[in-house]
Amino acid sequence: MRQMSELMPEIARWASIRRYEPRPIPNDVLKRILDAARRAPSWANVQPWHFIAVKDKAMKSKLRQLAVGQRFIESADAVIVCCGDRSAWSKEQRIRQMKALSEALGQSFDEDRIKRSLDDPAYNPLLRGEDVLVARLYEQLSLAIAFMILQAKHEGVGSCIIGAFANEVTAINRELYTEVCSSLGIPKDAMILTLVTLGYPAEDPKPRPRKAFDEVVSLERYKNPFID
Repeated sequence: MRQMSELMPEIARWASIRRYEPRPIPNDVLKRILDAARRAPSWANVQPWHFIAVKDKAMKSKLRQLAVGQRFIESADAVIVCCGDRSAWSKEQRIRQMKALSEALGQSFDEDRIKRSLDDPAYNPLLRGEDVLVARLYEQLSLAIAFMILQAKHEGVGSCIIGAFANEVTAINRELYTEVCSSLGIPKDAMILTLVTLGYPAEDPKPRPRKAFDEVVSLERYKNPFID
């Protein structure tokens, strides 16, 4: 059997960390973790995300309240507020992004074709309603978060993705959510989708059990075994 790649052991050992040492993450390390998120792939290179690193104790306390009171949020050195940007699919932003992409790739830029594509509901989730748009934002943001937590692991920093969080979608504790968004300067076109806590681990939990490979992976057809 071939040896596992350098990345695979870190993936295999990954586990959520909820207990943290009381020491700060150096800014250069934190920037590398967030830069990994920035470099994640996205559909049509839309990059519909923004990340706010929060270290302020009072704000972390409010974020904890929005996350059904999970205590470890306040003990993390940094809480990354992960926002989805609804305006990322606006014609102005998409034309600007696609023009920059075409120039970077040395390709011709057809603005009329881009405008026509943005009038197609299959291509532009803004035209398909709020539910589809939010689902697309969660989908894209999850890619960036995966890059973020893997880089954190590589840096020796523990992380935990907060699944239970009160935002516009859940419509729970809306008054506090609105207050937090205002304090963080989040524009109306953006919304907080989830949080990621970061800190040096004060625990070494075993990885959670995962489903067997053949239970979740198939070759050619659903549930057709993947043969070596």
